[in-house]
Amino acid sequence: MAVHAMGNMAPVSSAITQEDALDWVKKDKRRMLHVVYRVGDLDRTIKFYTECLGMKLLRKRDIPEERYTNAFLGYGPEDSHFVIELTYNYGVDKYDVGAGFGHFGIAVEDVTKTVDLIKAKGGKVTREPGPVKGGRTVIAFIEDPDGYKFELLERGPTPEPLCQVMLRVGDLDRSINFYEQAFGMELLRKRDNPEYKVI
Repeated sequence: MAVHAMGNMAPVSSAITQEDALDWVKKDKRRMLHVVYRVGDLDRTIKFYTECLGMKLLRKRDIPEERYTNAFLGYGPEDSHFVIELTYNYGVDKYDVGAGFGHFGIAVEDVTKTVDLIKAKGGKVTREPGPVKGGRTVIAFIEDPDGYKFELLERGPTPEPLCQVMLRVGDLDRSINFYEQAFGMELLRKRDNPEYKVI
């Protein structure tokens, strides 16, 4: 999982080589497990994730005494893959997604085909397929029924399609330090994108 951060950054720099990153992954067995999204209509959101994004419903449980139901979806078993936990709180049909969380990146083999499927199912596309600014990788942006954003990245087959997360932070260096110190993560790269700066 790559961590991309937005903020006041230095120009592109390579903090770790590809070879070092692969060696580090072989030695460090920690991984991100899941993220929780609160949703207003659990069945509608499960349908979107399974039919449009190709995820599988791994398990679902209802906890009536706590007044919530949750479902776990992903591209493989929870013991080896990152999953999305959808939580429906009884009687709550809408949430404010907020501005701190940016999006998850999902690797797909054909971005245009995936976007066409999402459109056919009534999904929301916020950026049509095309090359990333200044590069060649084909991307698109979509939103799920609750407003959570996903970036689709055109890549070859991968065992872990949930491949990156983008968070907006107030102090980039402090946040990098936190992820390195608290979780043992390594800085993969850092670049300045002033056109995306939030004021």
